Formats: sequence, structure tokens, C-alpha cells
Amino acid sequence: RQIGAELRQESNVDLGDITLTGTATKRKAVLGGSVDGEPTQALSVMSQGEQNAVALALFLPRATSVRSPFRFVVLDDPIQAMDPSKIDGFVRVLTDIARTHQVVVFSHDDRLASVIRETGIDARLIEVVRESGSKVRARLNIDPARRLIGDAFAMIQDDKLHDDVKGRVAPNLFRMALESAAKQAHYARQSTSGTERFVAEEQWQAAKTTRQRLALAVLGDAKADVSGWLGAQPGRKNVLDIGNTGAHGKVGTLTKADVRDLERAVADLVGAQ
Repeated sequence: RQIGAELRQESNVDLGDITLTGTATKRKAVLGGSVDGEPTQALSVMSQGEQNAVALALFLPRATSVRSPFRFVVLDDPIQAMDPSKIDGFVRVLTDIARTHQVVVFSHDDRLASVIRETGIDARLIEVVRESGSKVRARLNIDPARRLIGDAFAMIQDDKLHDDVKGRVAPNLFRMALESAAKQAHYARQSTSGTERFVAEEQWQAAKTTRQRLALAVLGDAKADVSGWLGAQPGRKNVLDIGNTGAHGKVGTLTKADVRDLERAVADLVGAQ
């Protein structure tokens, strides 16, 4: 029931008593519950995501029982049909289990990796990719901001790509990298302070410009003046200007030094969480 309470995040369906009925080979578990405080049988009113959460709540205590000879838990795509708030609760449950067990989760859904990054959980993210010739390789899963930085480096150094194209496309990579890092820092800050995820989402959606999103990530207020942070380190204002200019046209010739500025700004944002 404790795990169910963590996973129910913002649901109006609450898991109640779990009782065993029947005899011999006709025994079953009956899940009691309530909807907005009114008693009911839980499963009959649960969505698919809520049913998945209940299945996990029943499985995990058995899998981590002190009588079990195993000290690991393996889960295959457990977040199907879960909304973001339930994934938050799921990550908290796994973090608690990971104090005593190794936890391995397979998933095609990048939302799990996103929540782990945004909440600052200590986890190792690995992605499995299929390369040319059907060669399968496992590699560390890097966050979107750093992937965008890699794309920017590749574009700037591509001698076969015309400077005019670089000037139109690369600035968008700058802007997306800054906003991705700012988003990660913002959600991590709010998670640490105990703010509910839907509140953090509303705050992020209300910040419309890159500058506002940087202010939200660094100062916790989208309306705050972020000029001090921009001027504190060389290059921060440069990469913001590049990103903003790219949204309204094109910039001049970009260099590897500009991308290095972006790399440092992103590292500062993510490190600030």
C-alpha cells in the first residue's frame, strides 16, 4: 500500500485493504479502494496506467523480500501508460529499493531517463543502438543538451556544408541545448524542494522565451533578471545571443570557440541543479 501511494501521484483512486478470499485452488486477492473517498473495488475504476502501478506495488515487495535469495530486481518496460507524475513516484520507489538491491530497468520510453535526469537521481543510463550492418552496441546515454552540442560541433566542422546553412541551422541547436539544460535544472530544483511535478510543468510552460527559461532554471523565477548570471562567465551571453538571433534569421560565421562557450554554459546549468 505504501508503494501504491507513491505511484498513485495525483490520482483520485486510492488503494485500500488487500484481502485473500476463497479456498484451495480458487483463491484470489481482492483489492479494496476508494474514489474521492468513496469505497469501491479498486481495479474496476482504474485506468491502464493505474493498474500497472498496482501490479508493481504487488510485485516489488515479493521481489525484494528478505527471504529472497536474489539481491536484484529486473523490470521490463514498467512505465507503459503511466503519466509523468506516476513516473516520478516510480523513480522514488526504485531509488528506495536501490539502497539494498541492484535495480535494472529496460524501457523504450525515454520519459524514464528524462525524469531520472530532471530529479538528479544517481543512476547509470545506458542505451542500446543498432548501427550499420546490424551491429548492436551499448553506450552511455547522454542528455539531450550534450547531444545537441555534439551536433553543433559536427556541423561547424563540416567543410562540405555551406556557411549560409550553418548560420541558419546551428543557432537553433544552441537555443535547444540551452533550453534543454535549463529544463533539466529547473525540474531538478523543483523536485529537490518537494514541488509537485504538475506545478513545475506549469512554471516551465509559462516561461516562453529562452531568457525566461534560463531565469527559471538559475533563479527559480522566470521574471527575474538573469543578466548577472549571463555576465558572470565569458561566453554565456554570446551563446544566448546566437540562439536568439538564429530564431529570427541567421548569424555570421560560427566557430568552435562559440560551441565551447555553449558547452560551458550547459555544464554550468546542469551543474547548478
